Amino acid sequence: MSTNTRPTRPGSIDVTELIDTSRITKFHVSLLFWAFLIMVVDGFDLQAIGYVAPTLIKAWGVSRASFGAAFSAGLVGMMFGASLGGSLGDRLGRKRTVLAGAVFFGIFTLLTAMSTGLTSLIVLRFIAGIGLGCAVPNAIALTSEYSPKKHRATMITIMFLGYTIGAALGGAAAAALIPRFGWTSVFILGGCAPLVVAALCQFFLPESVRFQILRKGASAQAKALMQKWFPNAGITADSELVVREQVRAGMPFTHLFTENRAAFTVLLWTCFIVNLITLHFIASWLPTVISSTGVPLQRAVIVTSLFQLGGAVGGIIISRLLDRGSLKPLVGFFGLAAVTIASIGQVSSGAHMLEVVVFAAGLFVVGTQFGLNALAGSSYPTFIRSTGVGWALGVGRVGSILGPVVGGILIALKLPLPYIFLYGAIPMLVGCAASFMLLRLRDKAIERGENLAVVAGAH
Repeated sequence: MSTNTRPTRPGSIDVTELIDTSRITKFHVSLLFWAFLIMVVDGFDLQAIGYVAPTLIKAWGVSRASFGAAFSAGLVGMMFGASLGGSLGDRLGRKRTVLAGAVFFGIFTLLTAMSTGLTSLIVLRFIAGIGLGCAVPNAIALTSEYSPKKHRATMITIMFLGYTIGAALGGAAAAALIPRFGWTSVFILGGCAPLVVAALCQFFLPESVRFQILRKGASAQAKALMQKWFPNAGITADSELVVREQVRAGMPFTHLFTENRAAFTVLLWTCFIVNLITLHFIASWLPTVISSTGVPLQRAVIVTSLFQLGGAVGGIIISRLLDRGSLKPLVGFFGLAAVTIASIGQVSSGAHMLEVVVFAAGLFVVGTQFGLNALAGSSYPTFIRSTGVGWALGVGRVGSILGPVVGGILIALKLPLPYIFLYGAIPMLVGCAASFMLLRLRDKAIERGENLAVVAGAH
């Protein structure tokens, strides 16, 4: 897993070291703000279909079961888009791919407003999902490559909270727009917003200097920008900006499995898949399962919202812990997620314990996903970072698709409630084992004295 580096000459400035050791500045706040906005419009667009579904089902006279394909179309598109966008970002640049993805899903979300039936809706949601998938891994990579080492996981998590907020804003917007302007207004807003944000980001969102130097060498423009962003770094007209990494020839994807990265990549993908299976199983079926026990539907919906709220809190907690340089918090979060999920079926009739346990489950399950996003963003060399993040997100989408299916099978078997959640906790135990193996992999590599590119916080 070691990475060959270029030696620095006297008078040269190591850009990676400079960024890693820097303090949080106005530049970092600005970067975080624009990347956060990209995630807001991304989250809004992905969840928009859920908010207009009841209106469309009634207007088009289709069954709820047949409309399920429309829900899955965007996720499948994201699966392909994340993998494709990651590779494009490592070749064309993070900023360029983020903005192209935003424009792409903005245009096809606008076109979704013209859908006349279920088939056209499914096709357009799939295509829009490709653009959504392109934007996310490159936004993570870009944020990672400008984040100070001791704040990297936290900055990635804060950026990704925009995704959750965007999804929530979609519900508020739909409630306000649909009664007055119809379902098309949600997609019109969801299509225009990313186009406006992309236009603004063209001026305010920076390209990764680490990417620029590795791919094109240090330009006068890059040096001028670094002088502006880091005025106390001693960068002068005679300074040489360097990145102590190399660009390997060949397809970026293949390098996810070279230089002893194969085991790390497979274990990371496993963690993504099993966590997203559980996350989407809970998010999709929790209201239905709880209400079937006699809990009022209104309370069931509120309880489910606590799952997401707990996740936001958990994301901040795990990112701060990961920024200390250890993977032990990830192992712990997986294990505690399994315990809390298994406990849901035991407390469903409790007066307040259900809310407490579901909040805790969200803290550990959704929080773990934030931690995995941060881990992927800080775990690969610059020349394949977007590819590594993109494929982890893309492969993880298999779990997003399987989660609701697994939940449906468990419910169809008419199992007692405690058993449904007991089986639902199994993927988190697999994730606990996989993350423990990641921890052991890291420790053994450090014992061998390797300068890892795939250790959280190692570069």
